[in-house]
Amino acid sequence: MTPRQLVLEALAKRTPPTVPYQLDLTDAVHKRLAAYFRDADFEDKLGNAIAMERNELIEDIGNSEVRDMFGVTWCREQKGDFGVVKTPLLDEPDFGTYRFPDPDEKAIRAMCERLVAKRENQYTMYIIGFSLFERAWSLRGMEDTLIDFVLNPEFADALLDRIVDYNLKVVDLVARYPVDCIFFGDDWGQQKGLIMGPVHWRRFIGPRLAKMYAHVKSKGMLVAQHSCGDISEVFPDLIQMKLDIYNTFQPEVYDVAEMKRLYGDRITFFGGISTQRLLPYASPDEVRTETRRLMALLGKNGGYIVAPTHAVPDDVPTENILAFLDAVRGQ
Repeated sequence: MTPRQLVLEALAKRTPPTVPYQLDLTDAVHKRLAAYFRDADFEDKLGNAIAMERNELIEDIGNSEVRDMFGVTWCREQKGDFGVVKTPLLDEPDFGTYRFPDPDEKAIRAMCERLVAKRENQYTMYIIGFSLFERAWSLRGMEDTLIDFVLNPEFADALLDRIVDYNLKVVDLVARYPVDCIFFGDDWGQQKGLIMGPVHWRRFIGPRLAKMYAHVKSKGMLVAQHSCGDISEVFPDLIQMKLDIYNTFQPEVYDVAEMKRLYGDRITFFGGISTQRLLPYASPDEVRTETRRLMALLGKNGGYIVAPTHAVPDDVPTENILAFLDAVRGQ
């Protein structure tokens, strides 16, 4: 079977011959492994089951700063995936002169064309990152967004609705291509529980997710959702919305066996290999053993794509990345 066919078997809740796997890398680790393999194109040869394109258009404006397509400036002086917001654009619960962007159709089409070119061998996902709550706080600030949920709910509604409208326009463009899945990235969880709590999640986040999920499915695509942290309080909500794939599935915050028992017949888990504890600190043998254990546990009757819980960060030794590859390749 091709990697794509393995994913399709897992999504159908049939046990594939081998569990499909994915290894995504941060820029620093990609550079390190390219040197290790002496091959700039090594990533194309990893055997990843999923091809991804990310709807994050970033402009380098110098001085370790970048500007995203919503006009937000991010400082990247410290190591990290995104950096930190320099100054929120909406410093009051009012839009003022701020105008939301239109999706960049030319860029989106180019990304979709790259995905379609890989579709014969890999399952294709178009990523809409910072898709709701994260987009709101990147524009408004984390503390003020949470305050708005309590003190300025009408503004919070208007802000989130405009984000949804933007996302639906992106989905409409992607739907012109035979892309398999829309992957929404949006962190709601902490190490224990939701950042905003279940009441505010159900008031502000859940109904808008349901709208986006339904729109994606009306276009014939599946839905994947990323959220870091413990979101178990709202898993029944996500199941009711017919979410297909959940990522990142952190073993530090979930009893993964219990989650598989409760929801594994209705959802596909994507992740599970800890970048918080296992990959940075374990020995290569421990990485192999734990990866194999989770593949056997979570891959039973399909419904699992084995992967690190995040793009692998720079604190993970090369030996442990190779050990993960050994395990998922059956070596």
